[in-house]
Amino acid sequence: MTNFIKERFINYKASKRQEKYEKQHDILYKRHKSEKVLFIIMFAVFFIFAVSFIFPFCWILINSLKSQTEFANNFIGLPKNWTFENFKEAFTYSSVATRNYNLFQMMGMSVIIAGIGTVVTVFTSSAAAYVVAKYKFPGRNIIFGVVIFSLIVPIVGSLPSQIQLMDAMGLSDTVIGCIFLYSGGFGMNFLLLYSFFKNLSWTYVEAAKIDGASDFRIFFRIIVPMAKGPIIAISIIQLIGLWNDYLTPSIYLPEQPTIAVGLKYMTDTMVQKGTYTLLFATIILTLLPILLLFCMFSKTIMENTSVGGLKG
Repeated sequence: MTNFIKERFINYKASKRQEKYEKQHDILYKRHKSEKVLFIIMFAVFFIFAVSFIFPFCWILINSLKSQTEFANNFIGLPKNWTFENFKEAFTYSSVATRNYNLFQMMGMSVIIAGIGTVVTVFTSSAAAYVVAKYKFPGRNIIFGVVIFSLIVPIVGSLPSQIQLMDAMGLSDTVIGCIFLYSGGFGMNFLLLYSFFKNLSWTYVEAAKIDGASDFRIFFRIIVPMAKGPIIAISIIQLIGLWNDYLTPSIYLPEQPTIAVGLKYMTDTMVQKGTYTLLFATIILTLLPILLLFCMFSKTIMENTSVGGLKG
């Protein structure tokens, strides 16, 4: 009798475990099924979103390989006679509208301004973010509040006073003046680096101070190497932003156009003349440096940034 009861009890426990397993399996199956549906929907949405970005680029590239006559007759299909004459002409094209600057000269201006501007602004942002995040001093909260406030105020609101300031300092229509405007230590770069430095361990700094290291040496020899990944990611994003910036160079550097400003001048002239294939070739050439840069460092950007800021 005792063995019978034990056997019934064991069978009962086994049936309960089997029932529990089947319920969990059903829940997981239903969840997996709903996840698959959600995945398919999200894939379709992002695929359409990606195509909407890639299609214009492909259309411009295809039409840049046509002659102007062929483009006028057929602006949808593939070129019948492939030609690279538009690209050759785009390299040497210049006009009064572009201040007689050709594509290479405008790219050179962009390299100088975007390159130096990126180095300066990343340095000032990282230094300011590190000081505000790690050092306690009177007015620290005020500085942080000013940063937030500067992000809220639209550019148009501060533009008139900015123009007056640049004129008074004699920096209008100068490369130095344009770089000066990019050299601010506040903005989104400050917030991203601030969040990184805030979570950084202070142990290394304390050990370095015991060994007699100065604050500058600690920053350049310890903090910057530890923040190498985030700084590189922010530098690339900043470089792309300055390369594509149109507003600042168009206002403060009109006589020495960068590639963004020069492309606008060239677009107006080429549209008036109807040389669309030449315009398409010029657009492709101006996009190539940024596309190559992003492809080379896209992994670095993804590894060191996240939705909410920077990864430590």
